[in-house]
Amino acid sequence: MAALRAEWIRIWRNPADTLATVAFNAVLMIGAWFLLPRNWLFEWTGPSGFALALAGWMYADVTATNVLAPDRERILAALDDRDALGALLAAKAVALWMLIAPICATIAIAVGVVEQDWLFTAVVVVAVALCPFGALAGSSLVGVFFPYHQRSLRWRWEQRTRWRPVVVRWLILLVVPYGVFPAFSAAIAVIPVVLWRIVKPEDVHTGIGTADFALCVLVAVAISALMWVAARRIALWRIQRHAPLADYLRDRDRG
Repeated sequence: MAALRAEWIRIWRNPADTLATVAFNAVLMIGAWFLLPRNWLFEWTGPSGFALALAGWMYADVTATNVLAPDRERILAALDDRDALGALLAAKAVALWMLIAPICATIAIAVGVVEQDWLFTAVVVVAVALCPFGALAGSSLVGVFFPYHQRSLRWRWEQRTRWRPVVVRWLILLVVPYGVFPAFSAAIAVIPVVLWRIVKPEDVHTGIGTADFALCVLVAVAISALMWVAARRIALWRIQRHAPLADYLRDRDRG
């Protein structure tokens, strides 16, 4: 709870970091949903798919990947305490979830009111609430293996002669989150989807029933939990046993 409270304070003291990026992604997703043909960017184009798509887009940003450098003082202070470090990393994922999951769950419930399919809506809410945890933990590994310091655009322009570490690497890591979180989400969903198609191949081109969808979500939640545990262990191992990472976090001029 102390780690979560500290993360909430950090988020609200610097709204341009997490709050602005999450809101920006939400605006992008809503614009794409209503202004573009939905099958261009979305797999599930029905009304219930809106909440799932919104959650995916809001999670897919640097707030879910660059978890170390923006909070380097607390990370460095917890390097020798595995429990404190694990709590800190978990708090970052939970705080982001607390920002996004209630919004998306509320939207799913609103859609359920219109569609009058409460059981299906309940399953969507479970999917929105629980499935992202594994993908969040997996996405955080990007920031564990490839962190970058938050520096102003003016500073990066002044340091442009160091184009590979300061400009190119930074630009790549800004774009990577939009592919990393969906990739981990797909890894969570692929097994239940494949199992459904094997069991009911005649239904592949039709809508999925509520019972089948609920079973797929339960399998996905189990996979998400396993991914959460595995990703956290990898992150802790990397942080505590990789001295160059600590050296990088101590030096903001590394870019």
